[in-house]
Amino acid sequence: MTITDLIEQLQPDVPGCPSATLRDMLRWAQRMLCTEGAAWVHREGPVVVGAKTDAPEIETPPGAEVLRIFTLLDAGRDLSPGSDYWQPTAATVEFLREPSADELDGSLVCRPAVGRDMPADLLSRWDQALIHGAKSRLFALPQPWRDMALSDYHSQHFQSAQVESKHLASAGHQQGSLRMQVPRFV
Repeated sequence: MTITDLIEQLQPDVPGCPSATLRDMLRWAQRMLCTEGAAWVHREGPVVVGAKTDAPEIETPPGAEVLRIFTLLDAGRDLSPGSDYWQPTAATVEFLREPSADELDGSLVCRPAVGRDMPADLLSRWDQALIHGAKSRLFALPQPWRDMALSDYHSQHFQSAQVESKHLASAGHQQGSLRMQVPRFV
């Protein structure tokens, strides 16, 4: 699925709206879904290069902006934020304990760079969420198709998709609660 396919799905609901406006609203929805819901978790290749140097670099995927480190592994051991490393900014990392390897694996939470789109597999996975996000903004514009009730409706569905995305990023596709139930003392 491409951004053009999503634009074609949106056009009947907002007659007369320019394609550039639809594209901008869909890109806004992509960035919001990734920022608030962690929809794009990049797990390929090393996350940090030059970890033993004074200026370690976070490897940014093409067409993306890094929001934060999701997981970081040093020789198979999970590193903890706050005790092993910290991120002063989204694009930098500093280590409180020196790692054993120079390249560290893990995963990054990303969002599309300005003017870019998410990968095609993510666009097809979150297509309905992106359409809801774009419609929530489009129906709030002062245009002939303005309808605040529909804007609120689509906004609720978009926020629900953000929560679902955040849950999938942290828990995967497992069922049940993330909280551990303490056994009763008998």
